[in-house]
Amino acid sequence: MIDLHRVTELPNTVVRTAFETGARFRHARVFHPRGVRLAGRFHATSDYVPWFGPGDRAVIARQSKGIGSPGGVPDVLGLAFRVLDRDEHPWDFTLATTGRSALGRFVITPARSWGTARFGTLLPYRFGDAPPVWLFAEPLDTDGLPNTASLRALDDHLDDQVLRFSIIADGIGRPPETVGELDLRRAEPEEYRTDFFDPILNHPDDVTLVPQAVNWLRESAYTGSRRGRTDDGAQPAT
Repeated sequence: MIDLHRVTELPNTVVRTAFETGARFRHARVFHPRGVRLAGRFHATSDYVPWFGPGDRAVIARQSKGIGSPGGVPDVLGLAFRVLDRDEHPWDFTLATTGRSALGRFVITPARSWGTARFGTLLPYRFGDAPPVWLFAEPLDTDGLPNTASLRALDDHLDDQVLRFSIIADGIGRPPETVGELDLRRAEPEEYRTDFFDPILNHPDDVTLVPQAVNWLRESAYTGSRRGRTDDGAQPAT
């Protein structure tokens, strides 16, 4: 008799093992291996306040290059951040650069610079019983951002500047709506207390990423990558 549990678990095991092996080989995350650590505030607006809580919320974040290409070589750029939800529990978001057209916004796309980068979630979110929406991060001060995809240029920019984003919810058949504003600066060592951001693991009970089948595979990838980074003396990536 076929064991259905083992059959459905097989893809997760394959993904978990592949990412664990890749992380052990790189001594870093499989994707987004190097980044700039950030901290700041998130202020929720509109109908989303009940999930995030009122007022400014402390945030830690990270901007990174997906493949880890050198210097200013274009790459899929990343923005991950953690905010405490209304119950003071960690809530993680991971976004990557998308296209700029109406349809391109839903496709992960390499970016040539931090100044032109727009970020979006790979999967849509469902807040309570509402229809699914994708979340996007739109830079608010594009003129001053580096005209290159270099992490060093971004780090230099943070010597005397902050990063500001408008977080927008956008779904099929509904107009875009601003969720809140994210203000970030370079993080101090004592306020950055995590080595990973995991949107599948860290979220409120009534907020989910869909579809669930993709979430299982994605969580296997996150788990494998974390295991690989901690095996054989591997050091956490920046």
